[in-house]
Amino acid sequence: MANVLIVDDSSLIRSVASSAAKEAGHNPIMATNGKEGLEMMALHPIDIVFSDVNMPIMGGLEMVENIKANPNYKFIPVIMLTTESDETLKAKGKALGVKAWMLKPFNKEKFFTALQKLL
Repeated sequence: MANVLIVDDSSLIRSVASSAAKEAGHNPIMATNGKEGLEMMALHPIDIVFSDVNMPIMGGLEMVENIKANPNYKFIPVIMLTTESDETLKAKGKALGVKAWMLKPFNKEKFFTALQKLL
């Protein structure tokens, strides 16, 4: 059972992703922005992160910068789960170490596939 951190300011997305993680046999941990996501990582051993790009307080790409700069977290796979399809943003994410870019709305099958590939 993996700890799956889901970081999104949308309660609906957190709920859908959380139920998909549970259905796959994993433990979802949720946060509403990047700052909260980093706080959750300090409290729980995290195996994989799903994050939105655009959030208040701290966005997903800024959170990824913090994750990859931390020797304790830098190998944790991060998947962006977002409505952003801009190639420049995707390239920036990839340069920061993002492993995959999933567009919303997402379906459970894509979520399961990403979990299986990256865990």
